[in-house]
Amino acid sequence: MMRIILKVIGKELFNMLDASKEELQAVSPRLGAQQDQFEWDITDIGALRPEHLLSFPDRPSALLIDAQEPAYVQKIQLLEKKELTFIKNPPFLPIVMSPIVLIFRSTAALAEAPDFPDFVADWVCTPVSMSDLGRRTIAALRRKNILKTKLHFGSLTLIPDVRLLSFQSKAIHLTPSECALAELFLNQMGTVILIKDLVALFKSSGKSTEGSNIRVTIFQLRLKLEMLTKSQYTLASVYKQGYVLRPKNRPTQANSAVGEDNQNCTSSYLEQHQYLTIRDR
Repeated sequence: MMRIILKVIGKELFNMLDASKEELQAVSPRLGAQQDQFEWDITDIGALRPEHLLSFPDRPSALLIDAQEPAYVQKIQLLEKKELTFIKNPPFLPIVMSPIVLIFRSTAALAEAPDFPDFVADWVCTPVSMSDLGRRTIAALRRKNILKTKLHFGSLTLIPDVRLLSFQSKAIHLTPSECALAELFLNQMGTVILIKDLVALFKSSGKSTEGSNIRVTIFQLRLKLEMLTKSQYTLASVYKQGYVLRPKNRPTQANSAVGEDNQNCTSSYLEQHQYLTIRDR
């Protein structure tokens, strides 16, 4: 479970959000879907200081500002130069500016507001829907690449942004083609991915759709997957249909038998016809 810090400027805004904290926590599992789930830490930061503008890798955060006081935005513009000093000293710290969300008291106040500086990521008007605020905050963090999307199935996790596949405490890097395949299979765990869908995936990414290229990429991903999970998960071939990602020792629910247990009868269509060039049908 990932903890996200909401740094609030404005006492009235903090009291309102703090009173609705349980509502925000209740919607957070739905924000994650099959991906990350979030919990929130709402903090009243009082006086704004340069360090409040920063988000750290182990403490992702967003800054929520009561737009009733435009002086806050002006102060952030002045502090921005100091924030750059924090980034450079020490230079190896991977820190970035937290996304800033403005909270307006009414749509009328929003209409009268001057143009926002570039560092304002989003804005909402009261009464604030906690679900909407949560989604907007997550989206802002992802746009700045502070939060990286993760796909989970049990202990198997894929981080597409950095092409990292992990299992329990171990991880392995994937090539761009392997990562695209892994994302497709993890999104449809236990479902047979048809050959035509694999062709479409390779075509959309500008990769060669020759059978040998697809077959080699699947072989490499299967090898890495089995090494990483000690053969607990595999990419199994389904005769003349495609492939399925599943626990290795558990039978799949596919319409036809998976071809791993009997290599002679169940090797995939691509593997039987290595010379075949797959065409989009």
